[in-house]
Amino acid sequence: MKDLSRILFLPAVTGAGLAALALLTAPSTSGSDFQEINALKAVVNGESITSIEVDTAVATQIQLWLLEHKNDPGLSQAIVDAKVEEMKKEALQDLIDRKLILAEFKSMGGSIKETYVDTAIDEFITKRFNGDRDKFLAELRKSGMTIRQFRDMQREQITIQALRGQNDGPETLINTPAEMQAKYEEIKNEYAEDPEIILRMLSVPKQTADSDEASQKRLVEDIRRQLQNGADFATMARTHSADSASSEGGLVGGGPIGKDYLNDKLTGIAFSLTPRKVSELIDDGPYWRLMYVDARQGGAVPPFAELKDTCDKLLIQEKRKGYIDRWLEKLRRDAGIRIYE
Repeated sequence: MKDLSRILFLPAVTGAGLAALALLTAPSTSGSDFQEINALKAVVNGESITSIEVDTAVATQIQLWLLEHKNDPGLSQAIVDAKVEEMKKEALQDLIDRKLILAEFKSMGGSIKETYVDTAIDEFITKRFNGDRDKFLAELRKSGMTIRQFRDMQREQITIQALRGQNDGPETLINTPAEMQAKYEEIKNEYAEDPEIILRMLSVPKQTADSDEASQKRLVEDIRRQLQNGADFATMARTHSADSASSEGGLVGGGPIGKDYLNDKLTGIAFSLTPRKVSELIDDGPYWRLMYVDARQGGAVPPFAELKDTCDKLLIQEKRKGYIDRWLEKLRRDAGIRIYE
């Protein structure tokens, strides 16, 4: 077991708890509306998780993420929308896992040293606000978050990272030559110079004569869920797409394309996609778009020696994730969890 004494007090008093995440005021409702908003989503070791708690946890994640990334030069509405959708999709399971990890920490009688919370906040201000504390506090106020709430979040995050780090495997992980070679074969085409891709795209207008924007967005979100669950992209494109490639199953350009075929935005997204994985929802002017790369091909592939360190890092990341996943699965098995759809 890895030593956590550098950053933890054991034993000590309580932590912040997830109540600190509820930063937004729930709307005033009554009767059936309130019951729906406050619907039970899960019970973890006898502790209820409601829709309000899930929604406020997502809202807090979004606030913190925007606070951290608002000055990124490449940040666009499409990226923000995709991140929000990702957070919503994972929100309930993330909240359950947070409760399990924090409960595990509490059972150890632990707490985070306040000096480490101070250091985390100082590093955040230095990295995202060039050390300007006044600017940080001003942005914090705009987000609706207090400094106490921000400290509570940092304390919880340090706790979670510490316990994950304690359970991510041995201090040293060794990758075998066979594992390294297999990883190289898996990723080499992603690092090829000037590759081509076989790309499919599905385009849904944001509005039609018979359907408003909200309905159209729900439609494309439902299409994406079906694709994630195994539906054939070409078939879905023929059925639902409203662009010139729909009759070809969404095949862009009739075959392999390079980086000079689409506009910069769509090119950047398309060439960053992992083959055979559907993209996030893309906001492209009058259309919602989904992309899917059948394959990457061509281009000069770097030799193994150039990607050796990358392969090593990726394998270690995967192995550490495996250890953490198995630890979380054990926490879930040992806990009393019931999820309500």
